[in-house]
Amino acid sequence: STDPSERRHIMGTMLGLLTFEEEIPRMMKAAVYGLLPILTVGMSQSAIRGELFDFKGQVRFYMSYHMDPINILIHIPFVPTIMWSAFGMLATTAPLVKGAPKWCDMSLPIAVIYAAYYAVMGKKLSPAFAITAVSLVLAMFASVHIFHLPANVYGIIHIASWIMQFYGHAIHERRAPALLNNISQAFLMAPLFVLFEVAHGFGFFRKQMKEIKEGLKPVKLS
Repeated sequence: STDPSERRHIMGTMLGLLTFEEEIPRMMKAAVYGLLPILTVGMSQSAIRGELFDFKGQVRFYMSYHMDPINILIHIPFVPTIMWSAFGMLATTAPLVKGAPKWCDMSLPIAVIYAAYYAVMGKKLSPAFAITAVSLVLAMFASVHIFHLPANVYGIIHIASWIMQFYGHAIHERRAPALLNNISQAFLMAPLFVLFEVAHGFGFFRKQMKEIKEGLKPVKLS
């Protein structure tokens, strides 16, 4: 559990976002430019190893860090809110090309990457799963441009969602998050993993889930 000083620091960070709304677009640009090379290298390495579009292998990798049922339940609402709030903060940036529509901001290429990746990966399960995955990405992208919430609201939702993620791993899973091992795979697969878990919870893809779990090797507790 966090000590009082850590809790005060977290609360201070969240409250600070209420007064630094104008800084969020600049911060998001810096985050994208900083993460892009790391994600590109990670995805390239996965592609070279033949892992990037291996649905079962990718889900198995992510699942190896998510074995506790409570932690999985925590991920089901908070992974989507992380993605949605990230789109929201990216949507506060200026259009990538001068004179382009407002929605042609930094959230657009990210949405295209996710939608394209999920179209390919989802089709390995079924066309319906692929359509659902792509539709969810596009719905998140569209919603942040329709409702135009303040940037600091997205920021607070984003931080709170990450806190819940790390709480789930520290208290219930007792394993480090997957992003500490492979950041590109973790960022790409987290929303798809959640959708797969939800679909399986409704009785779909039982055969595929069984095959994935047969080769599952949970990471060591840390």
